Amino acid sequence: MRIALLGGTFNPVHYGHLLIAEAARESYRFDHVVFVPAGLPPHKKPPRTSAKHRLAMLRLAVRGNPAFTVSDWEIRQGRVVYSYETVEHFRGLRPKDSLHFILGSDSLKDLPRWKEARRLRSLCRFVTMGRLAPFASRDIRRRVRTHRSIRYQVPDAVERYIRQHRLYRKPE
Repeated sequence: MRIALLGGTFNPVHYGHLLIAEAARESYRFDHVVFVPAGLPPHKKPPRTSAKHRLAMLRLAVRGNPAFTVSDWEIRQGRVVYSYETVEHFRGLRPKDSLHFILGSDSLKDLPRWKEARRLRSLCRFVTMGRLAPFASRDIRRRVRTHRSIRYQVPDAVERYIRQHRLYRKPE
C-alpha cells in the first residue's frame, strides 16, 4: 500500500488541508492519507483549543472519504512528538508499505533543521504541496472571534462543531 502522512495542529481543520490531501492522494496514487494532529507541536505554542476538540473536528472533516483516516497517536503521547518519531511509529505498523510524508512547500527549506532530519529522510519519502492562500487556520479563528462567516472555508460539520462548543471566541 501507498500511505501518506499529513501532520499539523489542524486548529481548525479547513478545506485547504483537505484539498492538499486529496490532490496529493490523487497525484501520487496514495491508497490512504492519514491525518496526524499534533498534541503539543514542537515548532509553536500549544494551541488553546484542546486536542480533543481538534481531533473531533478533524474526524468530522474526513468522514465520508474512505481514503482519509485520522490517527490520534501523537496526541496520546502527551508530549512534544517529532516527525521522525511519528514516521517511525507508522513504519513499525506498516513495514512493507510505501510511506510518504506530505509537507508544505514552504516547510521544505526548513527540513534540514528538523530534529533527526537525516533519520526521517531514511524512513519515508517526502511529497511537497503548495499551500492554498485563501485558507489559514489563524484567519478562520479570527473570523469566528469577530462573528464573521467561515462558510466555505471549513466543512459544515466543522463549522457546527465550532459554534456548538463555542471555540475560538477569545483572542489568541
